[in-house]
Amino acid sequence: MPFVTHLYCEVDKKKYDAISWLDDTCGFRLRVIYDLEARNDQLDIRDFKDNSTIAHWKYWKFFPIASKNSIISVGEGGTPLVKSSRMAAELGLTNLYFKLESSNPSGSFKDRPISVGVSMAKEMGFKVLSAASSGNAAAALSMYCARSGLDAVVFVPERASRSKVSQLVTLGATVIRTQDGPPELGDPSVYLFKRAIENFGWSPVPSFGPFNPFQFEGTKSLAYEIVEQLNWEAPDWILCNTGSGGLLSGTVEGFFDWFNLDWITQLPKFVAVQPETCDPIVRSFNKKLDPYEFEDLSGFPESVAGGLADPHPFDGDGALQALYRTQGAGISVSDTLILEGQSKLAKMEGIFGSPTGVASIPALYSMVNNGTIDKSDVVVIPVTDHGLKDIQVISSNFDKAILSSPDIKILQKKLKEHNIAV
Repeated sequence: MPFVTHLYCEVDKKKYDAISWLDDTCGFRLRVIYDLEARNDQLDIRDFKDNSTIAHWKYWKFFPIASKNSIISVGEGGTPLVKSSRMAAELGLTNLYFKLESSNPSGSFKDRPISVGVSMAKEMGFKVLSAASSGNAAAALSMYCARSGLDAVVFVPERASRSKVSQLVTLGATVIRTQDGPPELGDPSVYLFKRAIENFGWSPVPSFGPFNPFQFEGTKSLAYEIVEQLNWEAPDWILCNTGSGGLLSGTVEGFFDWFNLDWITQLPKFVAVQPETCDPIVRSFNKKLDPYEFEDLSGFPESVAGGLADPHPFDGDGALQALYRTQGAGISVSDTLILEGQSKLAKMEGIFGSPTGVASIPALYSMVNNGTIDKSDVVVIPVTDHGLKDIQVISSNFDKAILSSPDIKILQKKLKEHNIAV
């Protein structure tokens, strides 16, 4: 693997090689350790600046795969960075951007980590790959397994939506809808997933960290792309929709990669945004807990942002480290404000994200209004998945459509009732 020396457990202080990583049982993600001196000597910023293409695998030497020939791709990355117009004007901001991760092939940012996880699994000779997921990671895994000819077995909660389960089956995955068990088991889909990989020898490729150290590295490309799209400058703030914590912590690692290479001169402050009903990372951050002592929540909290309702964040330690390292913040937002933010972003910017994908919008308004974010700051919000991923949340909007007979006078009357100029 280019520049990879070993894997390391910060809790047990143990080293692992690429073959023995499945033996780790501490419950925290192993860190991929790179030979930074060798990497710094061999990588040149001009090689990236001279290549104007912006795409995920452009940065493959910052990932742990051994050969470029191992790459499994469906065209992920290179997502648009759209400068806000109307919302920025309303807030008085001059540099507000939305990173449209919803334009990835499977519709979410999960394509970044999962593409690396699948490429690594194929390189290491695995035939069956597995994950536990509420939807987005399972969709990405199913897609990349279909692309590579590997088998995917994905575990989802029994309550997973029909649309998400149908997508997975269509992509060729074996889908296990997991029924609830005793509360002490925790998330039943994660519990059964863990038992399956232990008993059947499958490669775990979930989007969260402890079960596989490799796919986490793929999230770093989000940081690299933002820097390039901002003309090789880092923003002042990045507001992250946060569930398990992998997006936040992985993106921060990407910025540190280039900061340590002196390719950028500053680091953005990161903000973890979680639903009020399920905000263990925000709570732990605001209590200033040690990263390895963060507090889970009990039960199975509900939220309109279902992809963020993770009471046991497996990357919680990494997320807390990231917030501390960047002098960031943690904010909880209500379901009502999340839905208002979804509607506002769609109507003002033409960007349709799911509640999970746009939970940071109300946090933005709060931070601007209380003066935390200065009007001149450069702010980036990743819109992490597409609104079509969770269409049932807004299904009631169907009733707001105007029903009209094919009579122009009746149409004119109804349009006037809705204050539409005719």
